[in-house]
Amino acid sequence: MTALRERAPVQQVVLPGGLIAWLVTGGSQAREALADPRLAYDMRRLADPRHGFGGRRYPDDLFAAEGRHLLNSDGSDHRRLRSVLAPLLSKAAAQRWRPYVEATCTALLDAMAVAGQGDLVTGYARPLAVRLTAAVLGIPAGPLPRLTELTLAVIGAGDPETPAVGRRKAELFGLWARIIGAKAREPADDVLTRLVLAREEGHVTAEELLSVAWGLFSGGISPTTTLITSGAVEIMRNPGLRGDMGEEDIAGQLTEELLRLVSPFLVSTWRFALDDIPLGPTVIPQGSVVLIALNAANRDPAHFPHPDAVDHHRSGGHLSFGLGAHYCPGAPLARLQATAALTALFTRFPSLRLTVPETALRRKGLLVEHGYQSVPVHMRSTPAVGTGT
Repeated sequence: MTALRERAPVQQVVLPGGLIAWLVTGGSQAREALADPRLAYDMRRLADPRHGFGGRRYPDDLFAAEGRHLLNSDGSDHRRLRSVLAPLLSKAAAQRWRPYVEATCTALLDAMAVAGQGDLVTGYARPLAVRLTAAVLGIPAGPLPRLTELTLAVIGAGDPETPAVGRRKAELFGLWARIIGAKAREPADDVLTRLVLAREEGHVTAEELLSVAWGLFSGGISPTTTLITSGAVEIMRNPGLRGDMGEEDIAGQLTEELLRLVSPFLVSTWRFALDDIPLGPTVIPQGSVVLIALNAANRDPAHFPHPDAVDHHRSGGHLSFGLGAHYCPGAPLARLQATAALTALFTRFPSLRLTVPETALRRKGLLVEHGYQSVPVHMRSTPAVGTGT
């Protein structure tokens, strides 16, 4: 992405599979694009919606093409859906989950300490993200393993039109319908109950309720897993940062810098040009598919001097959570979770190291997400208070 930005801040590219899109890589142009209402999330607003992906489905298009939720709505529809969730995902609401997050980190790290080694993806970051997201939403323990398995399979599908993916989606959405039905019969103090009440009050439709629910779950488990594991690799690459995660006044700032450096998303979710849009030296034609390269924009030296260096004294300004009306509503919870997870990890295991060369780590995802498949580590445990280990 850096090489593409150096070639031009806005350019036409051919994606794997032949889809032609416009890629925004410059920091200033990315900010303009993220704030421009003419770059729509809702493909149905195009004069010919079939043109959005060249008349066919595309890998990573799930959140643009299916359902009605925050990532494929604009204007009043987006504000309406967001208003239902805003009080439940605020910074104050996120802080109430701190004891739960810290206790979960301790339990997961206890298990890793016994083994002496493990995988930061499957043994730490993902189970933490799944448990917290399920608790916030109000998903019962019974269906959670299958719900997680199906969600990861569907959002990671290479070809969304294969029969196998179709069967998984049918099972996934059927499972969600049962979870939502049970929540309607037995309400609680959680996000799903609030969505059910919003449906009963006429603020959201049944389709929107289901779409927002699975969107929140997938958005809660996958990007946060990527942020924690990629952040951990970055800290292991820079040993001087290990102690910084143990300093409460520094840890939050370091998380912001890690968000800039290792954004869970290579690019933003899909946009569609409703008009001819001048952007930098280029005019993006009406009807075009547009991707905003968050990773490249976050490393633009015009905005971030020495962009590849870790500097937790930076004033912020990264785009990893987006910008403007579509700024990620789960950002406070993601920040809290990542800071707590990385602090606990490097406080408990200050000598944490990879068991394979970093070059052997493999990533998953095509465009939108770019997380590690596995991060195998070896650790020597520092006794945790009260654990006796």
